[in-house]
Amino acid sequence: MSNPAVTILTRAIRWYQTNISAHMERRCRYQPTCSAYGLESIQIHGAIKGTLLTVWRLLRCNPWSKGGVDWVPPKGSWPKKPLGYRELIAYREKENTDHQASRGHGDDPDAP
Repeated sequence: MSNPAVTILTRAIRWYQTNISAHMERRCRYQPTCSAYGLESIQIHGAIKGTLLTVWRLLRCNPWSKGGVDWVPPKGSWPKKPLGYRELIAYREKENTDHQASRGHGDDPDAP
């Protein structure tokens, strides 16, 4: 049986992703986005620790932050320093390449 607090928080974040974030320009300085981080942290760590991790992430995501790749820590641990700007750019380029390849839009002119 699912924890009701986790269910409520998950639905709230999904509502935000669908009704607000989907209509805005991407602004998050981190990868994954703050809302995706929030969903994953709540699912992995539960309502209390997941919310704490999400709030800490939201406080760090600001115009003065360098951003970077910041994964949700494994269960039983706390976050480490995010990857830097260069690592974030490399990650996003790989993510875009992987996404294009999965849709059949790779750089290979001989690809179907």
